Parts: sequence; structure tokens; C-alpha cells
Amino acid sequence: MSQVLSWADISTTAISEIGVRQQHKPADNFKFYSNTYDANQSIDIKASHGFRLYVLAGSCSLTVNGQALDLDAEQFIQLKDGVYTCNTGSEGVSIIKVFNAKTKN
Repeated sequence: MSQVLSWADISTTAISEIGVRQQHKPADNFKFYSNTYDANQSIDIKASHGFRLYVLAGSCSLTVNGQALDLDAEQFIQLKDGVYTCNTGSEGVSIIKVFNAKTKN
């Protein structure tokens, strides 16, 4: 089961897109995808290989192996390939997905 982790466990600075990019070096080895979704939406996140999903702002509920996991701002999760349903919270959500561009997980 994937575990929800805290940004504070890996960085002493506030979470930001720049901060996330600094966690993944060299940048050429990674692909970054930023998305912002409105409140109360249901979005499918599809991935052909493993990735890390960071929540920059807002919140969402992510369905992983049939179980709903709640993610709030400044949290992240490592996920395997697959399709995940993301239900946004009442204020929406801003996320960054990070894929390793050099290897498939």
C-alpha cells in the first residue's frame, strides 16, 4: 500500500514547484507535470510507469487499490503505474506529478 508522506520529512522550506524540482536532480532525468483542478471534481490520473504526486495547495482524495487516501497541501505519495481517481476537495487542488524519465518503475 502506498503511504502518504509529509513534505516536512524531506525539506525545511515551504512546498513549491521550485522546491519539488530541487528534490529531483538532475532535472533532465525527470518529467514534471503541474495541474490545478477546481473544487469538487473527479479526475482520472493515468500513468504507464511509477511516479510521485505532490499536493502544493488544497486537498484531494486519491483512490489507490480501491481505498481512498486523503492528501492535503504539503503531502506526497509514491505511486505505481495505473489509473487513479482523484476527487478534489472543497477548495480544489494543485498538484505536481514527477516521473523518472530515464527508467520505468
